[in-house]
Amino acid sequence: MEGVVGHRVDERVRRQTMPRMFNGSRYASRLPIGTVRSLQTMTPEALRRFYRDWYRPELEAVVVVGEVNPDLIEQRIKALFADLPAPVKPRVRPERIDIPPRTAPDALLVTDAELPSGRLDLTTYVRPQPSLATIGAYDALQTMATQAFMGRRPEEFTKQFIAALKILQEGHATRASMRSSWAGAMGYTQFMPTDFENFGVDFDSDGKRDIWNSIPDALASTGNSLHSQGWDGSKTWAYEVTLPADFDCSLQGPDLAKPISEWMKLGIARVKGKEFPKEKLGDNAFLVLPAGLKGPAFLATDNFSVLKLYNNSDVYAIFVGHIADMIASNEPVAFVGAWQPVERFPRDSIQRFQQALVNQGYDVGKVDGLSGFKTRRSIGLEEKKRGLPLTCYPSSALVDAVLKEAETKQ
Repeated sequence: MEGVVGHRVDERVRRQTMPRMFNGSRYASRLPIGTVRSLQTMTPEALRRFYRDWYRPELEAVVVVGEVNPDLIEQRIKALFADLPAPVKPRVRPERIDIPPRTAPDALLVTDAELPSGRLDLTTYVRPQPSLATIGAYDALQTMATQAFMGRRPEEFTKQFIAALKILQEGHATRASMRSSWAGAMGYTQFMPTDFENFGVDFDSDGKRDIWNSIPDALASTGNSLHSQGWDGSKTWAYEVTLPADFDCSLQGPDLAKPISEWMKLGIARVKGKEFPKEKLGDNAFLVLPAGLKGPAFLATDNFSVLKLYNNSDVYAIFVGHIADMIASNEPVAFVGAWQPVERFPRDSIQRFQQALVNQGYDVGKVDGLSGFKTRRSIGLEEKKRGLPLTCYPSSALVDAVLKEAETKQ
């Protein structure tokens, strides 16, 4: 509230900058959620009326983030919130308040005795965009420039920015139509500018490689990308499999690939009683356990690794392959293996856990807070060492024990 936040240095600075930023609109004069005077004069009934008017189901949302089972989450949300009554005569929301556009650059110098350091803020006026039949909400060129200037990988995005300029120069897109995600991925199938440069295809022969508005161009470009990076059309991406009891889940990962016939000798079989194609028994495959022993299991081919070149995520590659299988069979197909509940950890906790495993001599891959196959494999080896139930997935019992021991050694 106004009487509390106004005493902080960041709020004092904000009170001076926001009126200029919002250019005299209503937002400029009504920044806090409420005022001290409102609190002092508000009646209990006014507070109840505010709650009835604005705290209602159609103005609220439930956001679920993470690798979850959508069906289970939907059931849970319905169980918790489906009975919330909708208002009979809802109060009409105020219309959006436009901010007057600027006709010239503006500058403001703000000082405060408690500011810990100097700071330069640059604000760009975003002009209204026409309705576009494109994928992405951001100006791609602006996104690349911003990431190159202040992102975590300036060299990479400088290269992407130059490639994006070439796309405009060659006339494949206009500035208005060249949209991207916040991280720069463009078009229907989320190409980076250098991907476009290397793999873009003008499949509809209109003289442009248009991955934003032409589905033929977007799909052909994606197919060219996969083929150019090693996709083998004679192979599947993976087989869902069942594992025998007490199977050693630390045998996962592309660096432990072996012929399918060798995996069969270890008791691995395809789900639903299906047979592996006889002509493929000599092909190398590797075990993928995206949730350790708490989820489906797959024997993956080199095509799985090609999918991960597109997006380096086991779960991403699995679901892309799975959707392709359903399109090919023209029917919905569920995984046989169940996605069991797993414990969630802050990313920095997993990073510290990974570093502790590295200090013990394990190869966890990149210490990035993500449980990739090398981290999952290391977990399985550590679980065996400690006599814990084998899961090959982070658990509080193991993470806490490893981190506690690491702290005592410091």
